[in-house]
Amino acid sequence: IINWAQANGVNHFDTAIAYGDSTEILSSSLNHSLEPDIDTKLDEKSCQSSKLIVETAEEIRQKLGVRQLSVLYLHDEGILQTALGVEISIGMKEVLNLGIAKKIGVSVYSEGSVLACKEVLPELTVFQVPENICDRRIISSRALQDLAKRGNSFVIRSIFLQGLLLMNPAEIPQQLTPAKAKIQELITLANKNSLSVVEVCLAYANSISWASGIVIGVASLDQLKEICNSSASLPTAWPTSISTLPEE
Repeated sequence: IINWAQANGVNHFDTAIAYGDSTEILSSSLNHSLEPDIDTKLDEKSCQSSKLIVETAEEIRQKLGVRQLSVLYLHDEGILQTALGVEISIGMKEVLNLGIAKKIGVSVYSEGSVLACKEVLPELTVFQVPENICDRRIISSRALQDLAKRGNSFVIRSIFLQGLLLMNPAEIPQQLTPAKAKIQELITLANKNSLSVVEVCLAYANSISWASGIVIGVASLDQLKEICNSSASLPTAWPTSISTLPEE
């Protein structure tokens, strides 16, 4: 997957301490001569002091074998609001000052979290935010559009809603029953326009004008190829054909 990605123009990778041995796998599999961009995320355990943040970031950078991390994220949006907030701010700013990472950011779940984190640590300039065609909570956010105009970057994640949007409705677990009818609407729209659900989800994510990119996870090379080869546009009248899922 990694080798094919780099050979086909995908040279930006996202990892995290919480993702098991992904850092080691990336380090051993990447073609470093192509100078890949690599983002990583710090877990709460690594954020107990400013010194530990700097040490952990540098250790990860060395493990990955890159001159500089592309983005160092905080994995927990709420940690800046705790008693550790001051220490974290000092540590993250030091990571920037030392050039360990080009930028610092945070992975969030809502518009409010972006604004709250930005208020505590204005140096945060990259945000991973969840958005997909069956969610649509933040696509019209004036606040995020304004931040994007002022040089902040927003990377869209969860465009398949952790895989739920790609499931066969008949196989959806009982606790997610309210999603079945909505996902069937998505499938019907895709079929009517001779598209796959993957293509429709990607087209929606690509339509978000204030987003700087999309982060995806793949479980196979075939999945990655399907995603990379997609160039579909959103079908007309799609908003009236697809309902949003309940927030819970």
